[in-house]
Amino acid sequence: MSISAEEWLARGIYFSESDRFDEALDAYDRALNLDEDLVPAWVLKAGVLVEMGHYEEALVAYDRALELEPNEPELWLFKGDALGSLHRFEEALQAGERALALDPTDETAWQFKAATLAMLDRPEETLAAYERALALDPDEAECWSGKGDALMQLERPEEALAAFERALALDPEDTDSWVGKGEALNVLDRPEEALTAFEEALRLDPEETQALTGKGEALADLDRDDEALAAFEQALALDDENVWAWLGKGEVLADQDQPQEALAAFDRAYALDDDIEEVWLGRAFVQMKLQRNAEALQDIVRLLTLVQDDADIWLMRGDAYLQLRQYKKALSSYNRAISLERDNVWAWVGKASCLHMLGRTDESERAQRQARKLGVIIQFTDEPGDLTP
Repeated sequence: MSISAEEWLARGIYFSESDRFDEALDAYDRALNLDEDLVPAWVLKAGVLVEMGHYEEALVAYDRALELEPNEPELWLFKGDALGSLHRFEEALQAGERALALDPTDETAWQFKAATLAMLDRPEETLAAYERALALDPDEAECWSGKGDALMQLERPEEALAAFERALALDPEDTDSWVGKGEALNVLDRPEEALTAFEEALRLDPEETQALTGKGEALADLDRDDEALAAFEQALALDDENVWAWLGKGEVLADQDQPQEALAAFDRAYALDDDIEEVWLGRAFVQMKLQRNAEALQDIVRLLTLVQDDADIWLMRGDAYLQLRQYKKALSSYNRAISLERDNVWAWVGKASCLHMLGRTDESERAQRQARKLGVIIQFTDEPGDLTP
């Protein structure tokens, strides 16, 4: 007695549910040999291929299903998921848009669009999509957590914290939301509370490297350097390409007056990602502690390609030039720092020092008076006008 396409489909479903994927594929193929327009077989075959990590083949099956049922929003989302697994996020976004064009009230499609936009590093659009999803289903914890992530990227930590707390009220066992809450609290300079959030995340998943890194940052902010270093080391033991753990380790070692070890950690961070301003800032700081001011200047120049409006970076540039006795360049840097932050006392101190060494006594005294107003009294030991390099 011959077996029908529907019976092969049923067998495929049984094998799929038993994680017998090769047998499931064989059953779906047999069903399709009997009825090549059987949409459920194409969809279920694609799902098995996704489970097996065969995303390109899954796309072929989803495309065939969409030829037969082009107005089914869920199929477009399935295709989008497969494209996302291949890191083809622009195409995944287009698939999500097709789903929304067919059903703009589909909360899942808005959530998919938001998650895909997040992968494309488009936080404002990500936030808008999550808000559309939450308007349709305000009790979706994952959307609140995603909204929190977008708000963090937009540097709105207070709102992010509220979003993560809403997510946790809906799902208190969500590790990602505990991590997000901890990161928001770290940014808000509430390290004790951040530490509690990271500990809760680690209770749920002891190998969550983002939580270990955040824990290290909170402990460092609490001046518990040995514990912070241990947390960073634990994170790196699990993932030695965790750039933020290397960065945190470098900062703790610098605070512990271990500049060579700190520089090695910053170098590892730099090798992983050379577009993080904290990496260059840490390298420059340590180079100056090692009295390698020329090398520090190279790092500061690179840092200034990433951020130009931070007074402390210009202050550091001025300090490096001052140590090299390049007083005019130092003065220019201190002036830039003061233009960005009028009450930066150490920029006034540096400016007064440069003017003193350049023999511009009256101008130096005016800068000294400004420094005194801000709480620092300056006494010079070098002779005015001594420009000997």
